[in-house]
Amino acid sequence: MFEFFIAKKHILEKKKQSFIGIIGIMIGVTVLIVSIGISNGLDKNMIGSILSLSSHISVYDVENKDEYEKIENKIKEISGVKGVLPKVSTQGLIKYRGIYGDYVSGVKIEGLDIEKAKTAIDIEKKIVHGKINSEKRNGIYIGNELFRQLGANIGDKISLVSAENQELPLEITGVFESGYYDYDISMVIIPLATAQYMMYMGDNITNLEITLNNPYDADKISDILSEKYGLFNRTWGDQNKNLLSALALEKTVMIVVFSLIVVIAGFVVWVIMNMLVREKIKDIGIMRAMGFSTQNIMKIFLIEGITLGIIGIFIGVLLSLGILWYIENYSISGITSIYYLSKIPVEISLKEILIIVFVNFIVIFLSSVFPAYRAGKMETMEALRYE
Repeated sequence: MFEFFIAKKHILEKKKQSFIGIIGIMIGVTVLIVSIGISNGLDKNMIGSILSLSSHISVYDVENKDEYEKIENKIKEISGVKGVLPKVSTQGLIKYRGIYGDYVSGVKIEGLDIEKAKTAIDIEKKIVHGKINSEKRNGIYIGNELFRQLGANIGDKISLVSAENQELPLEITGVFESGYYDYDISMVIIPLATAQYMMYMGDNITNLEITLNNPYDADKISDILSEKYGLFNRTWGDQNKNLLSALALEKTVMIVVFSLIVVIAGFVVWVIMNMLVREKIKDIGIMRAMGFSTQNIMKIFLIEGITLGIIGIFIGVLLSLGILWYIENYSISGITSIYYLSKIPVEISLKEILIIVFVNFIVIFLSSVFPAYRAGKMETMEALRYE
């Protein structure tokens, strides 16, 4: 253990250099953990917002009522399925005359079985004004952003025009907030029977929407639907492939860029250790003359580098977790006013933290091992020559 005590003495003697090394490592760890935590949180929030009023799997080619009800019962028996929702989807226009004058805008019309939507997409939890009334055929549910833009009130009359030029007077029954701006400004929900009437569809639907307890089981359930029941379907991943690819690329680039800080921190440790070896040449010579082996000398300098690394990593992890806690619990007005969220979401797993710690430790180890090897290979006469 004498190597540890000598290493400790060297670190305390060179407090300024040691402090710089620790700060460099701490910054590298903190930046990586905080950036990944925020990136994960924003990605998860975006995906959650997109899926808030949409399904995880869409089944097509099931139009008539007898057919889709049989398939619906079979799908409900699959483990992991939360709900199955018959849907009619189309485009249309809304017309409204309110305090701001006449308003006409294009919208996406979603005709849903309101009663089943309570289970499948938890629609009741997303209502911020008004309430759900599954018995009301002339009710319409609009997004909170559209509601504000109209300057409307619950109970106001609004006209909905379908792509078939069928116009219906409806009543604003509820206002939903999905957390996804596009839905809240340009989507309206009406009862399934009303949508079928507007589109002259009888009892037919456009597709069956399946929601799962875990959205990431979509591919597995999709395979069951295709192989066991021969149903053509698309998962939420298929429908949002470009977005998911963009998010993955963005995260990869971010990690690569911020990893350069870790490399720089490793370079700082390498410089500090090389300077320390130069300054301790005389001491190395004396230790070699006293019978210290190559391994003993290497251990001393290796312990110094690793100690600086462990302290920096430990402080960096604590600091980053503190920063993430603050970000998650306190809104940052400059950012939350730009993006469609009240607080910055944070998501980081223990596995990701351990990977960051391990990578940083390897970088610090490699940065320390070469100066330590140089010190250990120094011969007695070569070291004492500098005296």
